[in-house]
Amino acid sequence: MKCPPHVGSGPEGQPLSVLLCTNATKDAPRTFRCTKIGSLKCSQCHLVNYCSKDCQTQHWKAHRADCKGPVINTAWRPAWIKQKRRPTFMDMDDSSSTTPTFATFGLPYAYLWGNLPAIDCLNLPENERTTATTRDFKICFAASGDIRNLIRTITSLPAGYQGQCDILFNDLNPLVVGHNVVVLWALLNPTLTEDEAVELAIHLMYSSMLTPAMENFLLTSLDVVHGLTDGRSTSIPVNGRGTLNVFLGPKYLDVTKEMLQAKYGQRIAKHAYKSVMWSPERQDYTDRFLNGLEAGHRLSFLHHRASGILAPFSLDVSGFTEPNRLLYTPKGEWLLRDDATPLQGWDMSLVFAYGQRYGVDRADAYGCLFFYLKNELSTFAKRLRGCRINITMTMADATALPKAIAAHTLPPFSPGCFDRIETSNLADYISAPSILRGWAPFLNRGNKCASILINFMNWQKRYPVMPDPHGRWHSKATAMNYMSIMGIDVEKMMTTEGSSSSSPGMIKLYSGMAAFSDDHDKFQSFLHDQNIEKIAGSCGLKLRNINRIHPKRAGAPLKSTRISIPSALTKSEYYNTFWIGQSEPTTRFVEFELKA
Repeated sequence: MKCPPHVGSGPEGQPLSVLLCTNATKDAPRTFRCTKIGSLKCSQCHLVNYCSKDCQTQHWKAHRADCKGPVINTAWRPAWIKQKRRPTFMDMDDSSSTTPTFATFGLPYAYLWGNLPAIDCLNLPENERTTATTRDFKICFAASGDIRNLIRTITSLPAGYQGQCDILFNDLNPLVVGHNVVVLWALLNPTLTEDEAVELAIHLMYSSMLTPAMENFLLTSLDVVHGLTDGRSTSIPVNGRGTLNVFLGPKYLDVTKEMLQAKYGQRIAKHAYKSVMWSPERQDYTDRFLNGLEAGHRLSFLHHRASGILAPFSLDVSGFTEPNRLLYTPKGEWLLRDDATPLQGWDMSLVFAYGQRYGVDRADAYGCLFFYLKNELSTFAKRLRGCRINITMTMADATALPKAIAAHTLPPFSPGCFDRIETSNLADYISAPSILRGWAPFLNRGNKCASILINFMNWQKRYPVMPDPHGRWHSKATAMNYMSIMGIDVEKMMTTEGSSSSSPGMIKLYSGMAAFSDDHDKFQSFLHDQNIEKIAGSCGLKLRNINRIHPKRAGAPLKSTRISIPSALTKSEYYNTFWIGQSEPTTRFVEFELKA
């Protein structure tokens, strides 16, 4: 039997376990690619590796444009500064406006990548603790989005976990559900080696283009998708103790089938990708983000943006020639908005730390993420095969899902069974009281740690919190502390840039101020006006004073009693969380537990 072509990221489809030498040439009449291990790092940019000084010297002509280019130079400035004009993200209808706007660009309905770092929804060290190794759990992701929270929760289970974990994984968006089904099918596919399956899953999740071998393998998922839409529970092979069951009605994944069968080619896909991710009208929005990045990260970001392929900086991606049809509409339109980035979905402090284990410098943010995800997805697959972890995927309105569970149509789930119910930001659309009334009867009352998790992303649209535009906050000392954490040298900014509202330093200040806004009282008023505590009490629940799953806001301590300003953050933690990680500073997390 002929073995299928390899679907890894490296030369000839081999998986990447180490960084390879960057030296390569495509100049006629011969092409060359060194495939030795790259153990010598470029001392200037820290983004490429070589096996020897000879290879570094040979490659310098090609690398010089990046290493000595303007993007990585400390003198880099945004286009609006060089062109001496107001940036387009300032309110152009009000010349006196000093407030940057945050308009989005691209298709509005496909949220295929999460924009909050992955959450371990169990957080066992702060909850069930010593009993966790042998305890059975049932978890509901009522509005899952992508698979990052599922991955993080399973990989955080204790080593040697002996219990049984049943997970209901639901989302209403067919684009999201189809994407999740195919990614998990690829990750757990028994016909691939573990390394190949992991790398294929990474690219199906996050890369705009695939290799021909990857695309051919992706097309075989059509048979699986066709078999999942008969209204019955269908099992996807896991090759181990765990199970992956998909329960979908007829035609639920028709759009996924259309996407996979579409006939557009590389030219149309690349044009669609470029029209969103490289739109000239969005240059100032891109430059605003670059303005806060370290020099190496500016180059790393633009390098990734150019190809759309999640891989180490030095990897030759010229073989990625086929569209990843999971990220384009059937007509070949790019599905994501221009502010979408894989970095948003993960804890960048963990990502950078893990990259170092593979010899990847933190300057190569996407290379660090590639190897971090390899470890996370590999651990997830191993857990699913080695433990009794059973995942049931559904596509239903989260308000109707409780009725299906109560009718016992989704075994093994029933009223009073769940140890965690994670609802994402459903409360932005159907109200927190509705969530509590609908889901409270499904918490496991035999587990004092059972809880419902809710986050509010859009609450400030109703209760606006405007930080002081001049950054004074509570006192000059406080303001100076916050600006120091944000990496702003005030004296240098005032000396070299002045106090113009569109200067790079002031834009960086405005963009970061929300991370330090004291909105505790406003948020409490927001909750109070919905009668949250009274309604929770009528449902047999109470609002936790101290969260035990996730901090009340990004950057704050888990065990804070109020929505504390993250003033104890280091400069590095702020940068990893709010700038390159782009965590939403205004999102607030609440948890409800059973009343005693």
